[in-house]
Amino acid sequence: MKVVFAATAAEAFGELPKPVQERAAVSFGLLESHPKMYPVRRRGIMRGYRYFVAGAYLFYYSLSSSEIRITAIIPGVMRHS
Repeated sequence: MKVVFAATAAEAFGELPKPVQERAAVSFGLLESHPKMYPVRRRGIMRGYRYFVAGAYLFYYSLSSSEIRITAIIPGVMRHS
């Protein structure tokens, strides 16, 4: 499987700090081999999408038979204490 970006996600990715881009790139590599390794969002606006964290950003993606589509990159990960 290959990783592709929705247009708005590609633009957002280009504006991220380099360390976040590098962390995300590691996750992209893992996704190519293990596309279902990250959890599915169970509620909220992105319900049904899988996601992973890189730095302080959530990366949401969907799967098809041939690709992994990065759909949204949202800043401001909430931490539970």
